Amino acid sequence: MKKLASASVISVKPLSPACILLTVETGDTAGIAAGQFASISIPGVYLRRPFSVHDADGAVLSFLVKLAGKGTRALAGLRPADKISIIYPLGRGFQLSAKPAVLVGGGAGMAPLLLLAKQLQNRGIRPTVVLGGRTGSDIVRLAEFARYAEIKITTEDGSLGVQGLVTGELKALSADTAVYACGPEPMLKALHGLAQIKKFSLQLSLEALMGCGLGACLCCVTDTRTDGRVCVCTEGPVFRAEDLPW
Repeated sequence: MKKLASASVISVKPLSPACILLTVETGDTAGIAAGQFASISIPGVYLRRPFSVHDADGAVLSFLVKLAGKGTRALAGLRPADKISIIYPLGRGFQLSAKPAVLVGGGAGMAPLLLLAKQLQNRGIRPTVVLGGRTGSDIVRLAEFARYAEIKITTEDGSLGVQGLVTGELKALSADTAVYACGPEPMLKALHGLAQIKKFSLQLSLEALMGCGLGACLCCVTDTRTDGRVCVCTEGPVFRAEDLPW
């Protein structure tokens, strides 16, 4: 059930020059599925902004925020005890499988994977998480991911982990694997093509511009094989790969 809450800021922690961790106290967070998001009202910004739930624990939510413009810079300027309005949980999250799991995050797409790794481990599945970025500073929260998963890292410039793209770490996957991914569309499309060859199951969390997060503004419409044109914010952001016409 969607909730409108006045959340109290606990902390804003810089993780890199381009990323912060925003932690807020909201009330009950039970029932949030990894891959769902919150729509946050930002002081001085007209439209709310969507952010994947990075972690949920008791009454506390956290969000990985990539600093990209006026809105995210305003979030970075919040102080403890400041109040912000959030609507959560929104959208459809990942459907957990009993198969061995591989989680793939590209850049800011790593945001929903920590909660996903935690929820999988709670089911007795310790996943592998493959994190990719342009450079080493794009890879954050490694200690937290290591609590729930085995970690592989790729960077385009080779400054951390293996030089290359995340898809290079997935070519040995078998059909008896569930892959969950979030990141830029070229990465997701490459995984979609690889899944058709390797026959592993694949769920993709799409990144889209969302004006309202509730399906009213129609600015995040995407095509699907099964249901035609749908809003990513309500029918996603997580889709089965086979439902996308790629």
